[in-house]
Amino acid sequence: MKVLLERKSSFVFLVLQLLVSAALCGMAIYVGFLPTKFIVAIFAVCIVLLVYQLFGQMANSSYIIGRVLCVFFCAFFIGGSYYLYDTYAAVDEIGGAETKIDIISFYVLQEDKAQDIVDAKDYTFGILSILDRDNTNKALADAKKETGKDLEVQEYTDTSTLVDALYAKEVQAIVFNQAFLNTVKEQYKTFGTDTRELVKHEIETKVEHEVIETDVTTKPFNVYLSGIDVYGKIATTSRSDVNVIATINPITKKILLTTTPRDYFVPLYGEKGKSVSGGVRDKLTHAGIYGVDCSINTLEKLYDTDIDYYVRVNFSSVRKIVDLLGGVKVYSDYDFISDWGPNGAGTHYQFKKGYNKVNGKKALAFCRERHHFGNGDYQRGRNHQHMIEAILNKVMRPSVLKNFPKLLKESKKMFQTNMSTKKIISLCNMQLNDMAQWRISYANADGSGSSALTYSMPSTRLYVCVPNTASVNKISKRIKKVMSETEEDIEEDQEEETEKDKKETDSKN
Repeated sequence: MKVLLERKSSFVFLVLQLLVSAALCGMAIYVGFLPTKFIVAIFAVCIVLLVYQLFGQMANSSYIIGRVLCVFFCAFFIGGSYYLYDTYAAVDEIGGAETKIDIISFYVLQEDKAQDIVDAKDYTFGILSILDRDNTNKALADAKKETGKDLEVQEYTDTSTLVDALYAKEVQAIVFNQAFLNTVKEQYKTFGTDTRELVKHEIETKVEHEVIETDVTTKPFNVYLSGIDVYGKIATTSRSDVNVIATINPITKKILLTTTPRDYFVPLYGEKGKSVSGGVRDKLTHAGIYGVDCSINTLEKLYDTDIDYYVRVNFSSVRKIVDLLGGVKVYSDYDFISDWGPNGAGTHYQFKKGYNKVNGKKALAFCRERHHFGNGDYQRGRNHQHMIEAILNKVMRPSVLKNFPKLLKESKKMFQTNMSTKKIISLCNMQLNDMAQWRISYANADGSGSSALTYSMPSTRLYVCVPNTASVNKISKRIKKVMSETEEDIEEDQEEETEKDKKETDSKN
């Protein structure tokens, strides 16, 4: 009787292990990012352990050990299932960005007596006549609800004339999108202390994106990497100071990183190639103020190419990504000291020529520096490319898997992308399957410095970088070449390089 009861108990443990094993295998198939060979291996391990348990439970002397092992296996499989689900849920939250946030602020002079919008209801408010007018109107409508009356407004052409009007007391308050704030502070160094924010309105807008049907594991595609010049919420509208096109060929395992200077002087374009600036040229960084689509379409026109996806990051993103990866090794072309440091003024990070191990804060300092380089923003763009390569190299290593769910969970706060969950998973699957070494090359758009009136600042001459047409055309050809290359082309290139090396060796001998 006792033996029969023990057999029944053993059967219950076996059924439990079978169910948990089935759940693990089912989850591995459901999430989709594990290659077939990984799933087969999981199946094989589960079956072997079940068979081991089955035969182990047959012997009376080993059933206690078998049950202990069963509990251990079940706990391990449950942990594995949770890891897979957690990773999938994190990827699902990252993909398919659908919103953007515009923060419209009302500013008064520091000594103004008004403490809220109700106190200022009888003021005259300066607003921008054309730039970002839709969001301004929404903020004024919200203010009307709070004050119970239409606010009196005075229109100005750009933020320069708008701020001048506040200082001259032509108006008692001004209203503009915080996306313009850094531009204002560059012109008016004491704006932050001369004024204070009376109230702000967050306006969330749903963004419609065209569904791209590209199979990212078999066809080349372009990704726009945008670095916005703010901390905080990644969906916040802002200038785009980093503008990189990543041309990715999954067949040849080649990535071309093309950097375009933030001050590139170009016409701005919006959805479906429609002109935003009416042909008037502006600094590329200002395109970000009018939405990520404006930056994308402007670059598409410039390089005569299609950009399928985008990824937006900000200052907070770089720090968090690098820290979650446990730091990265980034290459520096020069010895230099950054203006940015861990403790503010008086403390600065130093970098040596060659590879530098950096944490999040040091990585951000590396990416932001430009004043200590003879070619300024061009070298900063090259440093951005070095940092992207350093992050990609770390992400593509198997060692990142142990921290993968946490990295993906935080990624929702760290970057925004319109690439779908399905496509992100398929790329993970591809990389885990072949663990390929990608070849990364750089391209940097060239130009000449000048000063000019811009679409966003028509009343003030700003520093701009006038595009070098030859440089732009050369990059356009390089992008097309990477996207059109096949494995056969790579093999031919390798054969040519081998033959060239052989001839050089023979000539030396």
